[in-house]
Amino acid sequence: MKEWLIRIGCVCLGVILTLGTIHLKTLITEPDVIDEKEVRVEEEPDKDKDDETEADKAIADYALEAELKFQELLDKKATPEVTPEESEESSEDEEQESEIDPSSIESAPVKWIKDYPTIDSDCTLEEKEAQRSSYDETMAVNAFDKMVIENSTIDFSDVKITVLGDSITAGNNLEEGEVDQYNWPAQLKEILGCKEVVNLGIGGSTVSCCVDHYPMCQRWKEIDKDSDIIIFMGGSNDILFENKWQFGELEYEHRMTEGTFCGDLDALLGGIKYEYRQHNDEHYSKLLCITPPSTILADAVFALDANNMVHQSRFSEAINQIAQEYEFEVIDLYNTNFLNSHDPDINSQYVYDGIHCNKEGYRILAEHIASQIIQRIEQ
Repeated sequence: MKEWLIRIGCVCLGVILTLGTIHLKTLITEPDVIDEKEVRVEEEPDKDKDDETEADKAIADYALEAELKFQELLDKKATPEVTPEESEESSEDEEQESEIDPSSIESAPVKWIKDYPTIDSDCTLEEKEAQRSSYDETMAVNAFDKMVIENSTIDFSDVKITVLGDSITAGNNLEEGEVDQYNWPAQLKEILGCKEVVNLGIGGSTVSCCVDHYPMCQRWKEIDKDSDIIIFMGGSNDILFENKWQFGELEYEHRMTEGTFCGDLDALLGGIKYEYRQHNDEHYSKLLCITPPSTILADAVFALDANNMVHQSRFSEAINQIAQEYEFEVIDLYNTNFLNSHDPDINSQYVYDGIHCNKEGYRILAEHIASQIIQRIEQ
């Protein structure tokens, strides 16, 4: 009996010692777990700081790229290569130099566009997207645009600009109370210091009358005759709603079909040139055309019915070709990978709904258009 009691006592003692050992181990190891959690909590802010530092460094790199490019252009102009023929011309120019107003077009110090700091202009949009993201491209170009604006000597105080467009021009996607101040034509007026910028942008407006929603091929006659610069930016809604039959034919001999995108675009741009350039003896209007940027929304619509819809690249091609035929200068946002909403960073920071900008995005767009106007006038 005693032997059984001794055995039972030994077993109980063993159990007690085992439980005690496990509890002791828990007490010893728990602080390490807590310390690891504390270390993780302390490390997280450092990660955020690293992200902020990288973003600041990227912005500084864009600014430096623009500054170096700007200085390179100025250095080129400071030491130009002069041929004998140019030497003779320069002596004639020196005689007239005293008569040139320092704020006039003739006094512009730099001819910009041929040296613009975008990647190879002969690349396709897809090749550009592979070489540099739209966010990087847009930030680099914007840094250069700011340099152009800052160093411009042109006086726009007597200039009137009229813009014909759709919801991107009207300023859709802005908060209530911000539209009049932050749509891109309003910001263009403030950047250039213009006398007036008339905004003829209407949400949902198409180029063609085949959809019949405030078509620009009919609204262009609302443009004031005393406009110094006329800007057309359209096609975003046509891309979303018009199929390949409504797109029409781009070739000139088959183009003139009313109610197609190509036919109505031809009538629109041809009408503006005829009315405001060829038969406006009292006023000379500079004509500009802007292609809509590449958007993820347009590609989504195309993917739903690729057999019947037309890809946005074809609309961009039509705008580029027909605009140049009627002596419009083209600001090609589509093929330069500028504010391309396929880029998640562009989409999240500047083009929330995939097609319309927020006020920061409209500012970047306005600065780019202002810079392009300055460069083209200086040329």
